[in-house]
Amino acid sequence: MEPVVNREKLLELLALEVEYSTLDFKSRLDLGDKRDVVELAKDIGAMSMRGGYLVIGVDGHGKPTGELTAEQAARFDEAQLRPKLLKWLPDELKIASQVHELDGRQVVLLQVSPHPAGCAFFRADGQYDGGGKTSKVVFREGEVFFRDGTQSVRLDQRGLEQVIRQRVERERGEWENQHAQSYRRLADELRTGAAGQRVARGPAVEFNLALEPEVLIEAAIELLRADDDIPLRRLLGRAVPESRTRFTAEDQEGLSGILNRLAGLAVTFLELDRSEWAARVVDTLVSIYELGFENVPPIYNDPPPRSAALWLAIVERVVALGAFAVRIENWEAVRYIASRRPEGMDKVYKTWLRHASTMAARAELYPPREVDAVGILLSLAREVVRQVGPLRPDAGPDDDKILTSLARFDFLAALVSLADSGNGLYPHFARFDGARVEPVVQRLLQDSGMRTTIYPGDDRHLAAALREINSSAQQVAFLHGGWDGYPAEVNAFIARHGDDER
Repeated sequence: MEPVVNREKLLELLALEVEYSTLDFKSRLDLGDKRDVVELAKDIGAMSMRGGYLVIGVDGHGKPTGELTAEQAARFDEAQLRPKLLKWLPDELKIASQVHELDGRQVVLLQVSPHPAGCAFFRADGQYDGGGKTSKVVFREGEVFFRDGTQSVRLDQRGLEQVIRQRVERERGEWENQHAQSYRRLADELRTGAAGQRVARGPAVEFNLALEPEVLIEAAIELLRADDDIPLRRLLGRAVPESRTRFTAEDQEGLSGILNRLAGLAVTFLELDRSEWAARVVDTLVSIYELGFENVPPIYNDPPPRSAALWLAIVERVVALGAFAVRIENWEAVRYIASRRPEGMDKVYKTWLRHASTMAARAELYPPREVDAVGILLSLAREVVRQVGPLRPDAGPDDDKILTSLARFDFLAALVSLADSGNGLYPHFARFDGARVEPVVQRLLQDSGMRTTIYPGDDRHLAAALREINSSAQQVAFLHGGWDGYPAEVNAFIARHGDDER
């Protein structure tokens, strides 16, 4: 639940078209009315358990209603709203809000951060005049509310278990961070070369996927410096059988750990300009991807959920890797990553990106929606990058350039697919502001080396490919917002070379 309340985040949430425990739609809310303020405090108190978003001024499907006036929207300014809420909620309350205008209608996006204690106790009774001689009491001092589905309700047994589970997970994370200090010390030794030399000179079995990610990466660097690739080859050779064991046991956490380590190694190899080793890691990921086809018929409309989960988990990290290749402008790596096609896929799918996205939707791994989950893949990949430090050696966990590079890789991957097979990909990038992608399209037309690598076809075919991508993206934007077309110079290129198309 990042504290982001900009227009792009608003459009992303509205595109879900349904409410969740962490997303609440409200048609109107007047902070000049005590009833509405108390009800809002109740919802924010409930959301303080996990964090979440409230969107005010939309109906139950995320469509702007026009019922929120400009005056009412202005009262959601954080400097005015937070003091009102502190009458009932703890001082640790963290919220962010922003007013937007969609189709001439006022919409407010309000973000609530999780309370550090795991839940929020109300500090005073929440009540308002219910008409007549009595007041309506919504909550009492000392009570706790939580989100049960899409409702804010008093804490019950299930809610208590949720609080306990979150506290346990948080404390476990703190414990792991404390114990990670010893690993960080070892990583520091590896940086000085002492421990790295020990690994390079010692048995190859010491270099394995059980190492902490940072230690694994530093050891790999020392092995490269020592010009000893035997441990690296052995590690990649063992990755597939180890992944099969985790996959068969349905150990998703263990499998994710292996994938994170492999993706982190690939990023490191790209960062060090060791593209051959990066490609070997990608090939290993392809082999792990193929595990999902074992005992699966060649044609399948309903993929096994665990296979679909494996494919999605791999491609989340593949997209993250491709985004890093974009950030360092390694266009050969971008093409190689985007064009892989594991054995076992139906011939209709030309790349693993298209296959994994489709299978995840069919297995209902994405939120339910009326159309394909466009953009969700990039959001999932962004969350992986945020959590796995080795995937972003050049950026912080919330650096905006991560999302930008994810969108650019998605666009370039669509071009690669069109160049190689004539089939495009889902325009996930279209969910986000077009300004994120425009510079890389302009660069493509100006940089002959990049152009030859990404799209080796002639100008006529490139113009047709750009037109097709834009058409798909415009259809998505019509439903979700975001993409608004190419800049003038790209449109001029398409018009100049489109007349030759027959």
